[in-house]
Amino acid sequence: MWGADEGPGCLDSPGVCHLHAFDPRLYVGNEVAAAHGDFDVVVSTVCPRGRDGVAALQLTTHAVMFADGQGRESDEAAELARQCILRAAALVEAAVASGKTVLVHCAWGQNRSCAICCAFAVLYRGFGADEAIAYVRERNLAERSYRGQQPPRGGAMHNAVFCELVARIERDRAALIEPKEPPARSELPQESSAPA
Repeated sequence: MWGADEGPGCLDSPGVCHLHAFDPRLYVGNEVAAAHGDFDVVVSTVCPRGRDGVAALQLTTHAVMFADGQGRESDEAAELARQCILRAAALVEAAVASGKTVLVHCAWGQNRSCAICCAFAVLYRGFGADEAIAYVRERNLAERSYRGQQPPRGGAMHNAVFCELVARIERDRAALIEPKEPPARSELPQESSAPA
């Protein structure tokens, strides 16, 4: 079997899925996806590759690099992944809030990038973890085709550690999202003193 950073899922092109239910501007894909689309922001967990397969770091807007241990992450590696997933989800939120089209990619477009998109949906769009994971799995199967794609050992979010991290993010959601500042007093609607 292939590792997390090698194999047919890395190079199918365009290698991208549209996650419109999370946000109409959000896409998830593999390491060549950035070279096959017109994205304003690219969040990379591995170095992207150009259409020629050569490393193309210039396609990256934000590098949030962490390993996919295929479910065999140590506690330390899982915690690093959690921190990276949270950081990247916040970058996605900032970009889509600015009206930008965003691609989040890893090598295969299955685990790291999908975990980030699921965390974004859980934290900023109110999805449940199971619902978000099921959605990215469904979109991966609907929009991509490559050898090694089928669950349980392939396909989107087959890394059980990353699935648990997304569930943990859902449980910790209230503590992870900073409450928005109330509007300034001058921005509050004024009660009318006119008679009804």
